[in-house]
Amino acid sequence: MKTNLALCFFLCFCSFLFSQQYIYEEFGINDGLPSLEVHGMHQDKSGFIWFATDRGLVYTNGYEMKRFDFENSISNAVVLDLFPQSNGTIYAATFNNQLFYFDEVFRGFVAYKYNDILREKLEFKQHIMNVYIDAEENVHIACEYMYGKLIISKEGEILKQPSKKWEPGLPTIWMKLEKIDDQTLFFSFDNDSIVSNNNTIRSKIEHAQDKEVIVLNDANYIVYNDGNNLAILDANGKEINRIATETLPIVLKALSPTTFFVGFEFGGGVIMDINGNSKAHFLPNESVTDFLIDHEGGYWFSTLYSGVFYVKEPHIKLFETGLKSPVMSLTKTNKDELYIGYRTGDVLKLDQHRKLFREASSEIETEALVMYDTVSELLYVKLDDNFYTKNIHDQKTYFPDSISRSYFIKLSEPTHHKIIASNQTGFVVVDSMSIKKNIMPQRVHDVAFLDDTYYIGTPLGAFTMQNGQTTALSVHHPIFTYRIEDIDINEARQEVYFATLGKGIIIYHPTTGNVKNIDASQGLSSNIVNELKIVNNNELWVCTNHGVDKITFKADGSLHISGLKSSKGLLNDGINDVEITNDTVWIASIKGLTYVSKSFFETSKIAPPNFLQVNASYVNDSIYEFSNLTKLSHKENRIDFWVEAISFKNTKDIVYTYQMEGLDTKLYTTKNRKISYSALPYGNYTFKVAATTSDKEAFNFIEIPVHIHAPFWKQTWFVISVILTVIALIYLFFKYRILSYNQHIIGELLRLLMKKIKRKERYFSFKEAGKEIRIKTDTILYVKSAGNYVEVVTEQKNYTIRTKIGEFINLMPDSLEYLRIHRSYIVRIDKVEEKNTKEVTVQGHKIPVSNSYVDELQKLIF
Repeated sequence: MKTNLALCFFLCFCSFLFSQQYIYEEFGINDGLPSLEVHGMHQDKSGFIWFATDRGLVYTNGYEMKRFDFENSISNAVVLDLFPQSNGTIYAATFNNQLFYFDEVFRGFVAYKYNDILREKLEFKQHIMNVYIDAEENVHIACEYMYGKLIISKEGEILKQPSKKWEPGLPTIWMKLEKIDDQTLFFSFDNDSIVSNNNTIRSKIEHAQDKEVIVLNDANYIVYNDGNNLAILDANGKEINRIATETLPIVLKALSPTTFFVGFEFGGGVIMDINGNSKAHFLPNESVTDFLIDHEGGYWFSTLYSGVFYVKEPHIKLFETGLKSPVMSLTKTNKDELYIGYRTGDVLKLDQHRKLFREASSEIETEALVMYDTVSELLYVKLDDNFYTKNIHDQKTYFPDSISRSYFIKLSEPTHHKIIASNQTGFVVVDSMSIKKNIMPQRVHDVAFLDDTYYIGTPLGAFTMQNGQTTALSVHHPIFTYRIEDIDINEARQEVYFATLGKGIIIYHPTTGNVKNIDASQGLSSNIVNELKIVNNNELWVCTNHGVDKITFKADGSLHISGLKSSKGLLNDGINDVEITNDTVWIASIKGLTYVSKSFFETSKIAPPNFLQVNASYVNDSIYEFSNLTKLSHKENRIDFWVEAISFKNTKDIVYTYQMEGLDTKLYTTKNRKISYSALPYGNYTFKVAATTSDKEAFNFIEIPVHIHAPFWKQTWFVISVILTVIALIYLFFKYRILSYNQHIIGELLRLLMKKIKRKERYFSFKEAGKEIRIKTDTILYVKSAGNYVEVVTEQKNYTIRTKIGEFINLMPDSLEYLRIHRSYIVRIDKVEEKNTKEVTVQGHKIPVSNSYVDELQKLIF
């Protein structure tokens, strides 16, 4: 309350320019950083973002941060800078002037082979500020407080030493800039201005401390820091501007041909042009050590004392007024003035010049409602026990207490010179001539008026009222039973729009009775809709529980939906209201007021790379190289794939679509990074996986071949051998008439023989309710038919499988162990305890024997 009073007092006597802030996500020690002192950042070609800290290196993949402990070969964990090279190797410099490196495809850290030379040649204060590896793999090193550079060959030979020992207090210091390519300069200090070749520029400087030098895009300008100054050079090295800064510049990053980023000590970060004009200011008072734009356009800031900050969507900004109350309603005037209603009862006005004024404030902190009638040019304001209008001359007219003291749920969009206030017991129609109350048996959320008919939204659905008669719209369509939050009229299209909780948007055409529905299946961010805003005949804005959407109705009857939610950079998802002034979209939510250019919703966005990769494969819990997945035995059939895509903006929205081609006929989806197959049958397969963050993205599959060899008893050579052996045995048996008195003994002997041969094959795999299940075949008691399904009864439980009973025996790996004794029953031979011509007993279960299968009982030999 004190905060509100102070704000009201301040706003009563002055106005101020609005404060814009970016929406930051902060990363600290609790988020995985080893320290809040971060010196540099780099995004590698796998998508990981690396952070150099005074406690070592760490990277993030969007899901988590991974910290690395240095081995003994890395003598110092204070990493001051990262120097990416054109070949993909990243060199890192430590506080004690040592180097180590790692590949962008990370395989571990490697200490620079000739660190002993650096220990010998460099003084403690000569911190490494530039590293370059040339085509011959020679290492070029420049340092603070050092004239010239140190060049070490790949064999460890010193090819060039600093020109002379550093002498403090020399009157003139020169910076030598060597052009490596159009975008890269190698810089070092020198004590003379002699230019050795056309690719070298020398510039006079005042300070020989750590420097940042950048080449702006197209190589037309060079920028470097010199004390509390930024020097701008043209391509020939001529200084064309020198920009004085209040605080010390720490880092520079090129952005465009004329703009760059500069991070200051205790001055935040600024995007400025070569003329010194500030374009954007970030993190005031922080010491920004590095700046990175990731593959999705997000901004990353490392700081010296506060860890790392991330801005998902730099186009979205937070409007700061000093109020921390939720913003509940917005309305704009014909002059594009924006009125803001807060839950605590405050009403603020933002004029065309984006100056902020107080319109009203609440004494008892009840929600303020604001609405503007563009025809009568009247502003309607409801807060506490006051309800008034304000005209273009700022004259206020208060409504009588009989209406002002009522509790309002909502003010409708004005139509036909009237505005409608919804309340707990009905609604009130207010126009220039009268105030009319309409009683309803339930709470009313919103009311709209079209062609002498009131359209009423309630918790019980939608109703109409005409000539005092109320009718439920559900008699026309059952969709109108859903709770209605908002109703708007598109008079040009003669359509009524209903915002529902659970069914998206309902579009109703009263003349034709036609009902349409727009929901999440068509691209809406959520089916829970809080507010609608009609901008013109073909443009509808939608506030949902998961963001804000813009719907464009096309001439051919189709529609286009573009949206914004917190995973895309919005402050939060639950949106209360939206308003458009000029080219700015203002978004009201529980956490405050944000704004973004309207063009953001109209720009066609190309999905950035997601860096999808299959990180590892495990077979029976042991890691396997992908190349070995084509050499698996029949026992190596439990396979796990660990997959990972990178999206810092949409980590929670990453969906992995996968298929084991050869086993699955459809695609499956998951948000888990582990994809498992518990029991793959032998055969040839191809594992396919793709990653997306929205339904509109195309699948780009990664494919990995998998081959599981059949067990030896199912391979051709063994089957042929068994067949030949069986034929020979049968021939001998018949030749010598052994056991000829009872041919069923032969069958039993064959069954026992095959059982002995296949004693290790005891599993049957199948799918039930979308799950893959593997059971031991010797636990099966009997099988019962149920149409196109069979019920498999085992010693532990029952399973239902989609197959016909006539095909079941052929599916079993030990088919000789089963006997069909009825059109609906199959028993496992070694589980039969008793038999007669009417039934058999299997572990207490009585199984009937049909007449047509009585002869089969002779195959049951006890």
